Amino acid sequence: MATSRCVCGSARFFLSRPVASRISCEASRPSLVPNVSAISSSSSSPSSSFQFRPVQRQLRLYAGASRPYRGGNRGPTSASSENADDDKDRGYDRRFTTQKDIERSGRDRPPWDHEITDPQIMVIDNGSAEGPLSTRYVLTKLEEGESLRMITPYVPANAENKTPAKYAVCKIVNKRDEYERLKQLKEKKKTAVAAKAKTKEMELTWAIGGHDLATKLRQMGGFLNKGMKVEMMIGKKKGGRAVEMDEAKDVLKKVKEEIEAQGARETKKPEGQVGGTMRLYLEGVKR
Repeated sequence: MATSRCVCGSARFFLSRPVASRISCEASRPSLVPNVSAISSSSSSPSSSFQFRPVQRQLRLYAGASRPYRGGNRGPTSASSENADDDKDRGYDRRFTTQKDIERSGRDRPPWDHEITDPQIMVIDNGSAEGPLSTRYVLTKLEEGESLRMITPYVPANAENKTPAKYAVCKIVNKRDEYERLKQLKEKKKTAVAAKAKTKEMELTWAIGGHDLATKLRQMGGFLNKGMKVEMMIGKKKGGRAVEMDEAKDVLKKVKEEIEAQGARETKKPEGQVGGTMRLYLEGVKR
């Protein structure tokens, strides 16, 4: 006779029972679903004859999770008298987060996870929106590695325009994927700022003197030699003397000679015309 642990209902105790009795006890447990036809009375090891049906993984369901919030205050049990007065002034439950609330919070982003105080939200999960749903309930449905992120805040009802309130829209994201996405977005912004900072703007006139032109070309060459971008605008001097076409062409020729000498290139076709207003887009090679 063997000793086994038996759990029947809420009672837990040890006792010595025959094998057949243990089978009967185990079969009565509601958490197990045996295939009764597989039990053979002639088997030498009855307990090994059990075949359990595979338990299918339940999908994340939100339908019927909670009743929609109808608006108005939650009553004195949910907030102090001061908060209740604030609700009355706002015209809606103070727990709902608006754009002004986000700005006042000092954060550079909308709330995440348990930072979300809205009692009801709309949820985007795998591209489809559901709701309104209880925020607490949605948080309990998050799997490991997931996060609830607010995309757009709550928009109160507008009595003048007769528009109803709009619940905050939140999205369930994978933390690792979202981290990589935000990291790439940050890098792109950083690169764009750096590129803008490395672009120099220069201005010339068609009537520029030889000495001044040499100085400007030397500055341009220094920028291009560092691999920087240069946007050069050549135009007429307001109130200045008229310039012959040959003189204007000579200025442009010297500019292009300096570009070639620095091994730079024009990133796109020049805009404008010679003698009028022309803009050149140049880029040097870093050495």
